Amino acid sequence: MAHTVEFERCVDFLARMIEKYGSELLQELNGLPKEDKAEDNCQQEQQQNTLGND
Repeated sequence: MAHTVEFERCVDFLARMIEKYGSELLQELNGLPKEDKAEDNCQQEQQQNTLGND
C-alpha cells in the first residue's frame, strides 16, 4: 500500500512538471527558439535586489 501511495505522488508530480514545462521541452527538442520569460523575470529580480542593496 505504501508503495502505491508513493508511486501516485510521483506520477502526480511528473504530470504537473510535464504540464508546466512540456512545451518548453518540445521547443528545445525541435530546435525552435524558446520563450525565455522565466529567465527575464529572474534577471529583473536580480537587478532590483542589486539596486536595493546600494
